[in-house]
Amino acid sequence: MRVKICGVTNVTDARAAAEAGADFVGLIRAASPRHVSLETARAIAAALPPKVRPVLLFRDAAVSEIVAVVERTGVEWVQLHGREPVADVHRLAARLPDLRLIKAWEVHSAESAELAAYLAEARAADLRLDVLILDAPKGGPHPGFAALAALAKAVTLRPPEVWCAGGLTPENVAAVCAAGLFDGVDVASGVERTPGRKDAVRMARFVAAARAGHGLRDAGP
Repeated sequence: MRVKICGVTNVTDARAAAEAGADFVGLIRAASPRHVSLETARAIAAALPPKVRPVLLFRDAAVSEIVAVVERTGVEWVQLHGREPVADVHRLAARLPDLRLIKAWEVHSAESAELAAYLAEARAADLRLDVLILDAPKGGPHPGFAALAALAKAVTLRPPEVWCAGGLTPENVAAVCAAGLFDGVDVASGVERTPGRKDAVRMARFVAAARAGHGLRDAGP
């Protein structure tokens, strides 16, 4: 079970996330109270141990901007969290052939013909997405984890991994993982003291709960 702690804004929190057992640390390069400067992104990426991958998060950014930030930070993982056209993502992949790509999709219902069409277009363009994140919509009602799980189960042409995000906390993540329909989980506000400031204890509890839930899935009935 992969665990990503997103919206990390400083080296101290990044190191605490790594110590908690996170696999990925998300660095937001979009409008957000958790936005980080280029210099901070570089410092965090340099401070992480090799087993923990930094992820640069963009929302509808120009391909040239993403390329410039990746080249200046040396980060190999990028998360696209907007409505980036497949053609733009393909251009990005062509510019940076070693880049690992995460596509986040905000889910408004258990069914999403738009998502199916997007994944079909990506497959037709020979675009490889490493991870698909099913997320709750920003500023809208949460569709419920059952709806996210149903969509995860229904997704065809799926990338190698599908993760769950949106509204996860140390208190509910074990149940989400135990359902056995996700390969990873992604959390930001659920492990914070204030926006952009993580709580080391909650991060450790979140990672432990996610792995425990995954273990329950593997144990079976």
